[in-house]
Amino acid sequence: MPGLALTILPHPVAKLDPRQIAEFAERAFPDVVHLLEADATALAEEGKARDVPRKNRLRYNSLFEGNFNSPGAPTILKSPDSWDAINRLFYQRGWTDGLPIVPPTQERYERMLKESGLDPDEEIGKVEPRLGMATVGKIAANAIMAGCEPTHLPVVVAATRAMIQPQFNLKALQCTTHPVSVLTLVNGPLAHDLDINATYNCMGQGVLANAVIGRAVRLVLTNIGGAAPGVLDRSTQGSPAKYALCFAENEAECPWAPFHVERGFAATDSTVTVCGVEGPHNVNEHFGSTAEDILLTIAGVIATPGSNNSYLGGENLIVFGPEHAHIVAREGLTKDDVRQFMIERAIIPAHHIGPGQRKTYRERLPDRVVGAHGEGGMHIAATKADILIAVAGGAGRHSAVLPSFGTTRAVTVKIGK
Repeated sequence: MPGLALTILPHPVAKLDPRQIAEFAERAFPDVVHLLEADATALAEEGKARDVPRKNRLRYNSLFEGNFNSPGAPTILKSPDSWDAINRLFYQRGWTDGLPIVPPTQERYERMLKESGLDPDEEIGKVEPRLGMATVGKIAANAIMAGCEPTHLPVVVAATRAMIQPQFNLKALQCTTHPVSVLTLVNGPLAHDLDINATYNCMGQGVLANAVIGRAVRLVLTNIGGAAPGVLDRSTQGSPAKYALCFAENEAECPWAPFHVERGFAATDSTVTVCGVEGPHNVNEHFGSTAEDILLTIAGVIATPGSNNSYLGGENLIVFGPEHAHIVAREGLTKDDVRQFMIERAIIPAHHIGPGQRKTYRERLPDRVVGAHGEGGMHIAATKADILIAVAGGAGRHSAVLPSFGTTRAVTVKIGK
């Protein structure tokens, strides 16, 4: 929309005092008047020539350069023949995650769609924030770039279908300064068939399916959603989890119902769950021998004033390592028991809460404040719906907590139709 009457303002404004804010608004006012009064055709030409304010090594020369989601954009792009030149071109246009990509040639594209059996023209939906229409064909192109095989494509399509649901709040996740990533959790028989790692190092490197599916989701977010780092993706520092975060639940070692069954699906269904989360926070608990020992340590990791959940509420994901899960389950505790424990015992200590934070807690989540003025601390969760529980990993007394963005809800969809 190059004709959109758009005033670009410096970011952020939170650090400015009221006087600076007034000066800030005064400088912007003439531009606002111009945009309201000027001819629309002239504004369109100005918009096409407008540069995005950029710092460091941002590679984006304008809001409209290289946007293959624009109306009338070509479906096939001419490119150099060499692998090096193609990668250089894609990188310069901001279409990669910074790593080399597999060129999405016509031959690879046709093979991907033929072997997956999917219709390239099927519209999955619009991806925030730039509202690019995610067709199966566009998703396939990004999956090829990530290194996916045709068998991986239905998982990436399902993840895209899940993350555009309203309760996921993708626009906020894509544009926030928070280092949130999209976790892709796979359950059911397809996780085994595709060899998606659910055991040792499942959140790390080493397995093709985890790496390429997670990476494909990120490329969809970047290229179809338009969340370019430093332009619309404003994450202050980011996170390695924003490259790829995909794993399967270790259902064989789960002492409770699998994650997707708990969410209403059959055990024989294959599903994808997307969660808007930070990278994993390790829970090291080697010395406790009881369920309470394990859960107290997990509660201590969850209860931190630095997480969005502390003042926005929302979900925390606990991923139990199998050893911790079995210690908890052998005492007869269910997932709901674990959730209730977290509600009661995961409390941010008052001495870790500053005056400004304490005021925010009282105003936004007064039901979680302990004591009249927060002198007893702050509960991190108020309802069982705020605690998600899965099991993954290999042997070893480690679990993980993944705090969420806060104003987001996990979405689970079935893979395929």
